[in-house]
Amino acid sequence: MEKQSEKSSERINKMVDVDLITFKNSLVKDQKNNDLLNIVKEKLQSLPVAVSYKNSNEFILWVCKLVENIILKDDKINKKDLVISILKQVLNLNEIECKAVGEVIEFLHSNNMIQKIKVVKKIKKSVWSWFEKKVF
Repeated sequence: MEKQSEKSSERINKMVDVDLITFKNSLVKDQKNNDLLNIVKEKLQSLPVAVSYKNSNEFILWVCKLVENIILKDDKINKKDLVISILKQVLNLNEIECKAVGEVIEFLHSNNMIQKIKVVKKIKKSVWSWFEKKVF
């Protein structure tokens, strides 16, 4: 079966570059949601297992900042609901815990703690990255 699917994908790639056909609308949203979920899962796995992050405001803030910097206004995705959904899946939250996370998000938002990464910081990072590749 694998050989057949490989042949099919090879035949299709000969006809058209599949990467040129991009997702739109709900597929883009689903893809972003899945990408965010995978990033959060990876980060959580890199942290110590003995610690519970269900009530960690710092972890919630990190997820909020991640979503803030990835989701655009044009995406028309409710960022708060997305953060709660991600945390619910990753941390196995129940409804009461989801409500508490929602209140923490409201607190973080009202105190301007959820911010986008500044353009200057992004430029410095990209210049440094380029410099490291060329020099080192």
